[in-house]
Amino acid sequence: MGQHRDEERLRGVSRGPVIAAVSVLVVILAIVGWFQLRDRISDQGVAAAQTCVEGEVVLDVAADPDVAATVRAVADRYNATAPVVRDHCVQVSVADAPSDAVVTGLSQPDLSEWTGPVSAPALWVPQSSMAITRLTHPEVVSGVSKSVAYSPVVLAVPDALRDGLTRARIGWQDLPRLQGDPKSLPELGLPGWGGLKLALAPAWESSALTGDSVAAAVAGAGTGPVTAEQAQSPAVTSALTTLARGSRVLGDLPPTAADGLTALAAQTDLAGGQFHAVPVTQQQLDALDATDVSGYAPAGAAPVADHPAVVVAAPWVDETRSRAAAQFAEYLRAPEQYDIVTGAGFTTTAPGGTLVPSDPATASAMLAPITATASTRSTTVLLDVSASMTQTDGGATKLANVTGALAEQIDAAPDDSEVGLWLYSRGLDGNRPYRVAVATGPLSENRDDLEGALGSVRAGTATSTYTSVITAYDTAVSEYSDGRTNSVLLVTDGPNDDTSITSAQFLRAVSEASDPGRPVQIDVIAVGENSDAATLQKLADQTGGTMRTVPGSSGPDFAQALQSTLG
Repeated sequence: MGQHRDEERLRGVSRGPVIAAVSVLVVILAIVGWFQLRDRISDQGVAAAQTCVEGEVVLDVAADPDVAATVRAVADRYNATAPVVRDHCVQVSVADAPSDAVVTGLSQPDLSEWTGPVSAPALWVPQSSMAITRLTHPEVVSGVSKSVAYSPVVLAVPDALRDGLTRARIGWQDLPRLQGDPKSLPELGLPGWGGLKLALAPAWESSALTGDSVAAAVAGAGTGPVTAEQAQSPAVTSALTTLARGSRVLGDLPPTAADGLTALAAQTDLAGGQFHAVPVTQQQLDALDATDVSGYAPAGAAPVADHPAVVVAAPWVDETRSRAAAQFAEYLRAPEQYDIVTGAGFTTTAPGGTLVPSDPATASAMLAPITATASTRSTTVLLDVSASMTQTDGGATKLANVTGALAEQIDAAPDDSEVGLWLYSRGLDGNRPYRVAVATGPLSENRDDLEGALGSVRAGTATSTYTSVITAYDTAVSEYSDGRTNSVLLVTDGPNDDTSITSAQFLRAVSEASDPGRPVQIDVIAVGENSDAATLQKLADQTGGTMRTVPGSSGPDFAQALQSTLG
């Protein structure tokens, strides 16, 4: 009996804890179940959001060929994350598109439809921000464009030329002189090389970057940016014009700077090849890994290809693509992509001492000589052969120096250029102070005649500048050559001494002879001090020409001025 009571006591004692334990377990299970249900509902919501209820959309990206492979590698990584924008599944597609081609496509008068070489882009990655300055519709750029990869621009040159440039410590400001002087490279220890042949094609982004650094160095702008006032200075204008015209005489250049680099590396005649130097990015040069070709970085602030990611605002870019473009642009710049960017030879920050680019308006106007596709020229050279031209200058007469330099420039000019030669003094042709030595026409037909005429020039007496200019200008207008830049190039070393006409009458006569439908500019090269300088400057200004004063006829300044006006 006692044992039975003990068993009942034991069973009574154990019932409470068991119930409590069960209750706790039930609560725990309920809580766990609630969390699981919440997570399941959340997961289902996320999954529902990622079902791309609005369908798929392709984000077309146009990237300059030098960075396209890098952008494509990042795009592959981005696509693997299955991105969704506004309930659309987004897939990025990257096409190689030279910056110049995209600029042309985005600069069409009517942007209702895309006419470029690749699929209409919602995101554009040009080689540099300079490309943006050439857009005729700035509003096609949405927001602020930020760079994704950097590489400095250098001059790819044969090793021998690199050594000569290095010894002379050549800076950006020296390039116009080397380009304009046919005898510049022998002075650097390179006999037989002639003048520098720096290739600067209008379509190459690196051409504009080179021009910006040259302008900054010539203007003394340091690391920039070049101001509008500096850009308009005669020194900067002359320097960039000299570079551009020196490049044009090299003939047809490859379509891209990368192609130019390949062609340079393939040249067997280093001194006599089509060109000596090509501006490329350091990344392009490293990728080619060419023998006997090196990079030379001129002294001064260096231009940099900064590869901005530009979100395009155009009719073919809807809200979804615009947001996707902005999202992918940020993804491109994220630190997680640095391994791809640096692995391709770029840097993720701008190198020190680089040039700050000019603002779009300044850059567009300043770099026009380099970036604009130039038309072939039709030029009538009006040469002063008065007695003062017989004075000695640097071991020869001024007349011998001038005619020699003219002969060299004409010899280097392309066959499709049109050039004529008029001489003036007093009484050279009866009562007329001028004589037409060679009528203006294609060099393919009159090159030999020009050489002969320049080799047989004899000095006259006085200087009847005004009357001669009026007649030469009137003839150039009446015989205007369509599709060309028409000009009269006046080369003189002294003032007009014909008192039968005043300077005011002279300027008015030229103005009356002008024809807006047949624009002819008058360029002036004044050798030494000239008391007529103010009148000649007004003459150049009213016809859209240039006025350059050089200290003498024997130095590189004259050859440079001649090339910049006769190219």
